[in-house]
Amino acid sequence: MADLIAMQPNLNIPLYLVAPDERRNKVITEVNRPTFSRLSPPMNQMCRFIPIPTLQERITQVATVIKYLKEEFLVELSESCDIEGG
Repeated sequence: MADLIAMQPNLNIPLYLVAPDERRNKVITEVNRPTFSRLSPPMNQMCRFIPIPTLQERITQVATVIKYLKEEFLVELSESCDIEGG
C-alpha cells in the first residue's frame, strides 16, 4: 500500500485494508509505523480498516443492489486507522 501511495502522489481515493477481526490491531499498528507516517499524506489518513466478517455480512444484506452502491457504503463499514484520531 505504501508503494502505491509513494508512486501515485496525487492519488485522491480512499484506500481500504480488509482483514480478519483478530488482525485489526496489527493492521492499525503497521499503518501507523513511523516510516508510513512520513508519507504525504500519512498512510493512516488515507487507509481505513474493514473487518472481513463485517464486509461479508453487509454484502449479503445488499447483494441485490450492490451494483448501485456508492463509496459511502464502504466508509460506513470501515474504521479509521489513525490511532490519535480514533
